[in-house]
Amino acid sequence: MVRILFADGQAVVRRGLRILLEARPDFEVCAEASTGCEAVELALRHRPDVAILDISLPLVSGAEATRQIRKAAPETEVMIFTLQNGESEIRDVLHAGARGLCAEIRE
Repeated sequence: MVRILFADGQAVVRRGLRILLEARPDFEVCAEASTGCEAVELALRHRPDVAILDISLPLVSGAEATRQIRKAAPETEVMIFTLQNGESEIRDVLHAGARGLCAEIRE
């Protein structure tokens, strides 16, 4: 069973992602966050196998949340998704420790 935390600032995106993830019998959603701060807090509390973060999270960016999660819980892999940021933001999040991303690059 792969334990997953996901974070996005939009409730409709979180709902859709939860439906997709929970359709897989080998995935368990252990936490869901609406801000970067909440994502870091929940990652430390639940210790998921994977954290899926939007790069543009409110309060703390996806890149900073990635840094904090990877530092405090290095066993948690981080994946980033984005549809609105450019190449420099993507480079930043990969340097922060994200293991993968789903992106549409616009720059």
